Amino acid sequence: MEKTFRSLSTHQEIDLLPYLQQKMEEPWDLYIGTDSQNIGNHTYYATVIVLHNSSKGGHILYCKEMEDRVLDTFTRLWKEVENSIEVAIYLRSQHFEKISSIDLDFNPDPKYQSNSLLRAALGYVEAMGFKARIKPYAAAASCCADYILH
Repeated sequence: MEKTFRSLSTHQEIDLLPYLQQKMEEPWDLYIGTDSQNIGNHTYYATVIVLHNSSKGGHILYCKEMEDRVLDTFTRLWKEVENSIEVAIYLRSQHFEKISSIDLDFNPDPKYQSNSLLRAALGYVEAMGFKARIKPYAAAASCCADYILH
């Protein structure tokens, strides 16, 4: 995987696998999510790994990427799903089996554009062997990744 992750608290680049190995010695829930935003001539994607422990708080790791502006909403939103699954598959291949969920920044309300992809995205995530969460329960994608982009 060719993504570079940083710690939200320090904005320093981290060596992902050793960092997670150290943290996962304690009971953490691990969530993955991606959000995107078009700004000017570019599309920005923020993929986050959120480690949460109810008694110790959380750690947020993020990867921010930029590409030429994606004009098609379907393509931009589907890439969010692909980015999250890419990270989840990579972590699983490195023996991080306890991925709590992939959080999708998709709205269950049909009046929002992301709803048109909701069923396909849920099916894709679950077919890959992961649990999926959507708004309002998808905090990694809808809150943490969104924060990185703003």
